[in-house]
Amino acid sequence: MIEIQLLEQLTAFAEYGTLSAAAEKLHTSQPALTRSMKKLEDTLGVPLFVRSKNHLALNDTGLHAAEYAHQVLAADRDFETKVKAYDRSLHTISIGFCAPVPQTVLTPILNNIFDGMTISADMMDDARFLDKLESGIYQLAVVHEKPQKDSFHYKKCGHEDLFVSLAPSNPLTFYPEIHLQDLDGLSILLLQRIGFWSEIYRDKTPNSHYLLQVEANSLQELTENSSYPAFSSSYYIHRGEIPLGRVNIPIADPECHTDYYLVCLAAEKGKYIDLFDKINESTVA
Repeated sequence: MIEIQLLEQLTAFAEYGTLSAAAEKLHTSQPALTRSMKKLEDTLGVPLFVRSKNHLALNDTGLHAAEYAHQVLAADRDFETKVKAYDRSLHTISIGFCAPVPQTVLTPILNNIFDGMTISADMMDDARFLDKLESGIYQLAVVHEKPQKDSFHYKKCGHEDLFVSLAPSNPLTFYPEIHLQDLDGLSILLLQRIGFWSEIYRDKTPNSHYLLQVEANSLQELTENSSYPAFSSSYYIHRGEIPLGRVNIPIADPECHTDYYLVCLAAEKGKYIDLFDKINESTVA
């Protein structure tokens, strides 16, 4: 049985080209690395290196061995990730949320349906959510675009429209709607963790200065007591849960009107059938 550490050292040598560079990267000594490479050759029973005075280089077999070692190490990491993910799934449901509102709405539903399980939630851009479902890091995800692969089971769980919240004295309040570019260059209050919305805002308002707030309560207090623009959600506007003394103007950009989809692996939809039965396209609305 070949030790994983020997394969790690072989790939490091192949990548950095010299014993000194590889040893430095691996935080070991050149003599120790030399002994490891000799041990790997002895274990395999084939020469991997061309040796000359004060020089060591991979031969053709060694180059192929380094490529195979890289594949084995990737498989080893994948093995560890999947085993840990499976064990975690026995007592924990990991879910990725792409935006704050779906998390606010769905968390109580999750806790009710999966009573006794730990709900572990992430809030971030959903660009890699489907990959994380496939790798077992997540069991569920809420995304803002329909999955295109048949390996996923999904259901629309809501819709959200964004508004800009302005002080009454702001000239933009005279418009029936605005575009994000109308806010470019302004200082804007913003919640720090907002998932995929963050990239949309920054792409459309590259010259704006965002005054980031960690807590939603702090954001609301600053919004009510300052003239800085902020963003508001149709979810809270429909419920009257908005900062006092503010005018909410619709944002016309198509990116600011999104549907949400709850997703799991198609092979695992039976585990979450109660959840999918509970939600509909108006759950987050």
